[in-house]
Amino acid sequence: MHTIHVSRVPLITWMLSLFKPVLCMKKICIIGIGNPLRRDDGIGIVLLEKLVEQKKTLPKEIQYLDGGTGGMNLLHILPQFDIVIIIDAVQFNAAPGSYRFFTADEITTNKNINSISTHTNQLPQVIEISRQLEELPKQLFIFGIQPKNTSYGRNLSNALKKNIKTLLSSLQNEIETIIEKNK
Repeated sequence: MHTIHVSRVPLITWMLSLFKPVLCMKKICIIGIGNPLRRDDGIGIVLLEKLVEQKKTLPKEIQYLDGGTGGMNLLHILPQFDIVIIIDAVQFNAAPGSYRFFTADEITTNKNINSISTHTNQLPQVIEISRQLEELPKQLFIFGIQPKNTSYGRNLSNALKKNIKTLLSSLQNEIETIIEKNK
């Protein structure tokens, strides 16, 4: 009988090399926030659903999450990812259907944003708490859409409805740019 000695270090190194793409890949999440019962406030959820329908054009590794009306429950979600993109209705005094792409730092320092979210002002608080807990994703972005009407109702305003394709295309471009920068 022959004894074969196998060094474990090369075996472990080899095994890790098999998983290197997975271990090095950044975890990305796209979160739609909004209340579909408050008309344009539901735009984040609408765009998230459209992204999911067309997700084969984006990397498979992206996770999609319906964040409801946001709030403090996001505190438990954000630390799980390296990159987070939040889609939400945002008041920034522009034409309805316009969009802006914000970083987490811009959200907490930009004086041109009246309210980061149309349904609550908790998102800046969530970002700040996550930062203080050192649980903020390495990269956090908000794709903010200027609403026209956030009264009670189920349908988006015409101003947003007619811009869905443009908003979706712009959102996809922003996502692709982020992914390209993080390769």
